Amino acid sequence: MFLSKLDIKTAPDDVLESLIFPKGEDTELPHCEAALVLGTSHPNIDRTPEAVKQYKAGKCGKLVMSGGVYWDTEYGRLTEAEYMRQYAVENGVPDEDIVLDNLAQTTIENVLCGNIAIHRAFGYISRVKRLLLITSLYHMRRSMLIAKALLPRNMEVYACPAYGIIDAGNWRDSEKGRSRVLSEAGFIKAMVENGMTEDIEL
Repeated sequence: MFLSKLDIKTAPDDVLESLIFPKGEDTELPHCEAALVLGTSHPNIDRTPEAVKQYKAGKCGKLVMSGGVYWDTEYGRLTEAEYMRQYAVENGVPDEDIVLDNLAQTTIENVLCGNIAIHRAFGYISRVKRLLLITSLYHMRRSMLIAKALLPRNMEVYACPAYGIIDAGNWRDSEKGRSRVLSEAGFIKAMVENGMTEDIEL
């Protein structure tokens, strides 16, 4: 069966799980010139800590924080990007190694606007040959498909999922987990229907 023919609302759990949490071997991440960190309402639970961890491990030279949606935070009303930056600085990342994209409102815009922010920060987009893509595990499949569709062909993108909220082992156990997986599946199906990515065999 292909995703384009799947009724997301009635799809079996194992089919949804294979779509959102595809199995694959973990690979050693190379050093990348930058990491693109995708925003959300609570990025400092999992995504920003993962970004800080990879930066301190020497896996990326700069952190590109992407997210223009405003939220009320413990630091005041900030965009997602500013919220992530605050956390990263407090946890030892030099401010000069943080790049902000305060425009993106969606995941597609995270990649598009993040790409522009990278281009401006590095002087030319082609100077970033390797990029870490950091987002929550349940959000990674869609994010990587978007990156493949929109980022420069000569840029190698490496998935760096942030664990800690929803994963293949617990998504069925809560309404929130099930809702997130159904939502992600719907977004990926919309990408197929709009010609943004090839149909996916399940």
